[in-house]
Amino acid sequence: MKKKIFIILPFKESLVPNKSGAVAIYIKDSLKYSKYKDNIKIISSNDFSNSNFFKNKNYINQFCKKYKKAKISIIEIHNRPEYVKILKKNFPNSKIVLTYHNDPLNLRGSVLPSEREFILKNCEKIIFVSKWIKKRFFIKTSSNIRNNYELIYCGVLKKKKIDTSKKNKNILFVGKLNESKGYHIYHEVAKRFKKINPDWNFIAIGNEPRKTIFPKSNIIKEIGFKNNIDVLYC
Repeated sequence: MKKKIFIILPFKESLVPNKSGAVAIYIKDSLKYSKYKDNIKIISSNDFSNSNFFKNKNYINQFCKKYKKAKISIIEIHNRPEYVKILKKNFPNSKIVLTYHNDPLNLRGSVLPSEREFILKNCEKIIFVSKWIKKRFFIKTSSNIRNNYELIYCGVLKKKKIDTSKKNKNILFVGKLNESKGYHIYHEVAKRFKKINPDWNFIAIGNEPRKTIFPKSNIIKEIGFKNNIDVLYC
């Protein structure tokens, strides 16, 4: 069976554990419950022999070149609105689905109202993982252009019964340690909270090559990157 649904991961991510970011984990977990999983192909930078494309545009152009003759029914992209124009041009008959996991106003291709209106007109479906992200998308943009958007929250499957009477006083942050992920807010809250109640611990799991937020170790304990499985069962 030829795959009819292609899901394109952000070019820095893959399903390999040490390269799987939030989007890859989201997709991997979602596919377990999809009735279409046998008809889905996951695309990542691992699919291309040229390892020298370190920009999103080069990555998506590589995809278009490799699969230009494929009959793709649906192309699903995550957090990369800049891909929409390129995909629409190269695959005019394919339906495009875009999921936002972050602030649309901070992502290339949807900063301007005109860019977001283009996305509304040219995507089959737009999915937001939070009300706040949806609200941000429609700033100075009409929600009446097309009624083609949905709000779908992320979630986790609870694997074991949790005894809440034995909880430790830990507040955990997991993700990139940058402002896009809200780490600056977490840092500020930690500083204020520790003054009120120093018994609580703030722990951050993640990394950031271009780090600009450096909390004191007595405020936040940063333990670096951890495999997703380790995070879920720590």
